[in-house]
Amino acid sequence: MYNYIVMRIAYLPTFLILFVSGLCTGSVMGLLFVLMDHSIGIFGGAFLALLSGLLSGLFGLIYTAVFNTLAPSLGGLSLTIESFPVVPMDNGIIEPPDLPFY
Repeated sequence: MYNYIVMRIAYLPTFLILFVSGLCTGSVMGLLFVLMDHSIGIFGGAFLALLSGLLSGLFGLIYTAVFNTLAPSLGGLSLTIESFPVVPMDNGIIEPPDLPFY
């Protein structure tokens, strides 16, 4: 239905999304380290969470820079967005449409 070609990705949203996801993952990892080894302390766990978030965001920036450099020469990343077909209702029962299984 809609065809798009992605040629560039914004740097700031990519960094923020990967920073927050790395921060959440790192905080779980830091809490596990604090619970297993009490010598690290809560600040050690927080440092591990912050370090994990910053490294994840930095890797995201590197991936974005490589994609933005190579995408114009490779033709970009093509996306096709299709809407679901309208499903008729019979007697209040909704049946799923016949879609191919991927």
